[in-house]
Amino acid sequence: MKTLIKISSLLIVTSVIFMACQKETSFEQGTSTASVGSLSVDASGNCLGAVVSGTYMKDTAIKSSNYVDVSVKVDTVGTYVISSDTVNGYYFRGTGSFSATGTQTVRLAGGAKPLAIGTNNFRVTYNGTVCDFTVTVTAPPPPAGGSAAFTIACTGATPVGTYVAGTALTSSNTITLNVNVTTVGTWSVTTSPAVNGITFSGTGTFATTGAQTITLLGSGTPTAAGTHTFTVTGGAATCTFQCTTTAVAISDYFPRTTNSNWSYQFDDVFNDSLLTKVIPQTLSAIGNTYNIFMSTYGTTPGFDSTLTDQYASYYRRSGADYFEWIDMGSYVGMTAPLWMEYTFLKDNQAVGGTWQSLPFTGQIAPPAPAPPFTATLRWEFTIVQQNGNLMIGSTNYTNVIQVKQELKQQAGTSWTLVGWFDSYYAKDKGLIKQDLYDNLNALQYEQDVRRLVIY
Repeated sequence: MKTLIKISSLLIVTSVIFMACQKETSFEQGTSTASVGSLSVDASGNCLGAVVSGTYMKDTAIKSSNYVDVSVKVDTVGTYVISSDTVNGYYFRGTGSFSATGTQTVRLAGGAKPLAIGTNNFRVTYNGTVCDFTVTVTAPPPPAGGSAAFTIACTGATPVGTYVAGTALTSSNTITLNVNVTTVGTWSVTTSPAVNGITFSGTGTFATTGAQTITLLGSGTPTAAGTHTFTVTGGAATCTFQCTTTAVAISDYFPRTTNSNWSYQFDDVFNDSLLTKVIPQTLSAIGNTYNIFMSTYGTTPGFDSTLTDQYASYYRRSGADYFEWIDMGSYVGMTAPLWMEYTFLKDNQAVGGTWQSLPFTGQIAPPAPAPPFTATLRWEFTIVQQNGNLMIGSTNYTNVIQVKQELKQQAGTSWTLVGWFDSYYAKDKGLIKQDLYDNLNALQYEQDVRRLVIY
């Protein structure tokens, strides 16, 4: 559904940025070439031989002792960037250069800090290959001063927040319980082990005795719909409460049903400039199944067989997250293919919510006489509007999510804007509008839906 028009030329237009940034990065050290190789993966998609080091605790900054070693098969020497996605507030990343081919071990240093306890699954990406590993985050040790003595009661306790099967809990998922403290000190309460894939837990210090309340934070991802019973452990007594998880909502901000189709026009001039249809066939890649969207450029109304420039796009959804499997190298104008998956929409994020793709590296070839150079890029996303309205032509679309999608290039320790999309997704309608801007915020084109049919 995303158009390829102008995004590759945008990189060429902004090549001055890339060339200027070479003075701030390792590019100035010569004509380094990106390495070629693959991550070592077992039959289950896990990083083969991965070793996770260090202790990971909630709200505790990652240290130099927090890293993971992964195995890489190097086919061609050169520079590399190997990184994980950001999960639970922290990530892993390694950069450098391979000077020899063969199987080698790369150390990915951790960064930021975990936000909640639980088991986190990370996906590592290198040269179009992926593998997974897990890290367990624990609660920090209680402060000095001794443990509190208290009893706990679940009477009338009701979990706060939304619980949907397949959707990870957030900081809004909590439960408040009554306690009676007889001795001040530190406390730790949990519902471990997990029930239906989630737990509630909390720690703190009681400074006074008597009746009080504590709030436990939920973590994990519900695995199934239904009402489940949780047992609270902590203090001199235990109690139980129930939490109801609902099924995944049928609403879809990017429908992928067979034969659904959309017609778009550019700059309010060219009717049916882009025609897109979901075909029955699917694509399997990196352990996932993707729906195939066939798109055709042209100015003739209808799916005319004489139209040229036809291409396929690949999409899937998991819970509130929407993914695209794409040759990102070709998409942004690199000289070599670079297949990867990235999340282009999260329909459960509040206004101001952000996420980003994994960094990806490739060679850019600006117009002569400027020489080719290597750039590391990533997409950064921000929810600008949630459940809004948008008028396109004579149609008023409701329940619209607006997403700002920025393409940025790494320059030292910062990221420089190359260009950005303003994308609008309507509930049960899909992508209804997408505008492209350059790095100076100048509008390059407008893409508006003209008609659509959802099956």
